[in-house]
Amino acid sequence: MAMSALDLLTLAIVGLMLGTCWCVWRACVLFGGWSPAVAQVTRGGYSADERLEDFLSMGRSIGTTRGWNWRDGEGKRWIEDEVAFETETGRTYHAVVGRQVTRAWKPSSVFRIWYDRADPARVTAYGPWYWSLMAAMSLGFVAAISVWGMDWARTGRPPAWLEAIADKDEAHPKLVWERVGDLVSHK
Repeated sequence: MAMSALDLLTLAIVGLMLGTCWCVWRACVLFGGWSPAVAQVTRGGYSADERLEDFLSMGRSIGTTRGWNWRDGEGKRWIEDEVAFETETGRTYHAVVGRQVTRAWKPSSVFRIWYDRADPARVTAYGPWYWSLMAAMSLGFVAAISVWGMDWARTGRPPAWLEAIADKDEAHPKLVWERVGDLVSHK
């Protein structure tokens, strides 16, 4: 049994809503029991040789010693640094924290982390504002799919605003070639 476009969009909405729930839950947990701290990198997870290799490979993972990692982003690389930070109580802790950094650039040796007040060894580089933004973006995608995508799948025609953009893009090259044709014919 083949899935229709409407079925696929419905699955996308369900997936995005589950992702939104995860992001909201994560933000609530971080707001509720975690605190921010300034972390100082004691042992970096992105050496100069790795940065040079990323630079020479032009930001692609193929052909590098490390290869592809699912946690990398577009132009980003997932690294894990050992950091030292001081809690609100004044005690210093050491932990390993993962984060994405720009490929081929030396990452900052001082950055903000969030630590669990109940267990300060648990840290993350992505705080509650990050997860709140991800939840808002997911809801934006849900709204866009609901407003335009479902109608497009049902009718087979894209929304009027998208057709207008496509028509403008198609009309532009025609105008240019008509003008070139006019210039050539007048000579």
